[in-house]
Amino acid sequence: MTNFRYIRMAGNEQGWNRPHGGRKGGDDYVGKQGLGHEDWNFAKDVWEDGRYHLYLRATPAGFDKRQFNFVLGAHASPVPMIVGFVENATYGLSELPEPVVLRRAQEVFALSEDNSLGSAYGSRSVEQIANRLRQEVGDYRVSVSPQDLHILAQPVPMPPTIYRVSHPGYRALLMTADQYYSLRELVLSKDATDSVDQEEEASFPEGLLVERLHRSRERSRRVVERAKKLFIERNGRLFCEACSLNPEKRFGSTKMRNRIIEAHHDIPLSDNKHDGETKVSDLRMVCPTCHRAIHSIRPWLTVEKLKNLLNLNN
Repeated sequence: MTNFRYIRMAGNEQGWNRPHGGRKGGDDYVGKQGLGHEDWNFAKDVWEDGRYHLYLRATPAGFDKRQFNFVLGAHASPVPMIVGFVENATYGLSELPEPVVLRRAQEVFALSEDNSLGSAYGSRSVEQIANRLRQEVGDYRVSVSPQDLHILAQPVPMPPTIYRVSHPGYRALLMTADQYYSLRELVLSKDATDSVDQEEEASFPEGLLVERLHRSRERSRRVVERAKKLFIERNGRLFCEACSLNPEKRFGSTKMRNRIIEAHHDIPLSDNKHDGETKVSDLRMVCPTCHRAIHSIRPWLTVEKLKNLLNLNN
């Protein structure tokens, strides 16, 4: 018998694909450590058993014996935002592939450069962070088939006429089957309609405010996916336009092809010049380290300026 729940995830500025800086300072785990394991829930990392394994701070009683469908949300005002659906979830543990462990460790290590990590991860090498991540594999108990994780292109406000979140914290809140399937039909049908491919110069909606420490605008996942697809068509693979990092060559594994490279907005989403829409041509491909450097240096560097700076220092 399937059970239904609403579960809130910690806020994330990168679409739950990787952790981001600037969160250390709060009283909860994320505030103390600078990252939450939810940060990789939507990274689409396939584990050794061929499934995704998600971290949810709240897991309902009996999860190891039953099957669940989850609505995943993020806290926002005046209503929570729906960010995804998980179906046919079961309890399960597996091994995280080594290239993924190392990639995640590097993403965490990058946060130390701007003092965004707490004691558990700060002042540690990439390998030390990787060892800690290996030890924490058991926290990823939610096992789901890739086709059963539905990630929304844009977060959608929870319609209170269908479901009202009764507690703002991280609890597995009860939901009826009727409520779940009503939300699924309403939200996923709209999301599919909004995800129709556009031409390169077409504009994509931006600006949906969700939980943000810096009130940065919500990135459109569709424009990023489209930009990466076009870059691969033109160049054969994703690589960093600033330092030329090729993940497949760097890590010596075909599994790293077209991984970890990120889309960078030439005009910051927080800049007053940004009009709330992003075109594919506005995005540049950079590695996590160069992306962090661009966001850390003021005034904001363009990719070309960072590339020239790197060439001067070589």
